Amino acid sequence: MSRARSQDFLRGVPGRQSRVLHGAGLGVVVTTCAVIAAVWVYPSSADTEGLPISIDVPYVGPGVDSGTKVILRGGEVGVVTGLERTGADSVRMDLQLDPDQIGGLTDAFDVDFRPQNYFGSTAVNLVGRPGGSGLEAHRTLDRTPTGDFTMSTMIEKGSLAVDGTLTDSMITSLDKVVRYTDGLTPMFDAALVLGDRVAQTQQALPADLLGRVNDVLDVFPAFNRQAIDSLTHIYNSTYNQRPDGSVGVDDPFMDETDAGLTLAAGQLFGQAGQLLKSHGDELVPVTEVVSELAGVVPHLYDGGARPERLRTAVERLDSAFEDSGDGQRLNLRIVLDDLPALAAPLALTGAPPSEDGAGR
Repeated sequence: MSRARSQDFLRGVPGRQSRVLHGAGLGVVVTTCAVIAAVWVYPSSADTEGLPISIDVPYVGPGVDSGTKVILRGGEVGVVTGLERTGADSVRMDLQLDPDQIGGLTDAFDVDFRPQNYFGSTAVNLVGRPGGSGLEAHRTLDRTPTGDFTMSTMIEKGSLAVDGTLTDSMITSLDKVVRYTDGLTPMFDAALVLGDRVAQTQQALPADLLGRVNDVLDVFPAFNRQAIDSLTHIYNSTYNQRPDGSVGVDDPFMDETDAGLTLAAGQLFGQAGQLLKSHGDELVPVTEVVSELAGVVPHLYDGGARPERLRTAVERLDSAFEDSGDGQRLNLRIVLDDLPALAAPLALTGAPPSEDGAGR
């Protein structure tokens, strides 16, 4: 026979202690079963809430998996509950939608994949379309995604575009564009400075400016008439008429004019150029006189002139002449050093030597 054991932490006789222990053990077992049932049964019943549908698509975007959010008009309306390959080119995507959030959505919707937020988390996007019938639970629909706009696809396409376009020739062209643009920087700076100066200087009111514009516009019709009359006179001039009086180019006259210009260019100006070239040393005093005279004209040569420079130039010109019994006489000195036939006789006459020692 078994003997009843007395428990120190329970009061009463051994029989009562045994009943208390049996009751406590039975309560623990019942509580454990209830917890297990709540953990297993409640999620199953919760999963049945909502509107479960399936969509067969040829592909899914990167990052789409169980737990991916489903959005409609930017708001979350469901979740992806599973993915299953149903063929070589088909994937079944199970969705659990919230009926309270998809009001007005029919089975004519489109599907695409795009980021849900700024962090690039991929979501399944539903786009409502007119027509169609109401959605029914456990229905399978065939759809072709209208696009893959996920962050991963965007980065991949951007990498392919950069890899295909940034060739050596493209980089060289971009480098030239940058350097040319940098060369135009002074022009841009000048334009900005000019605009700033105009803005600082122009202090007139808009009414005054518009009044001045009106003054310009008042004479504009007359200007147009004069311009048209000028063009008419040019068109009806003798240069645009043939000998018979018809309008056109007078070819004989133009040929004669061309011959005259050719003769002037070759014979007149050409010979003048040869003359100036062969007598360059003799023209130096003339050019110096012209330079002295031009130097006294303000803003034309050597940054302008002062009155004392003008007086100096006049005194030099005045000293070139002297009074004689017969009138004014020009003090002229002819340089003959470069002529060997005259250099020796001039030296014997005692003519004063030049700066380089030759006789003059």
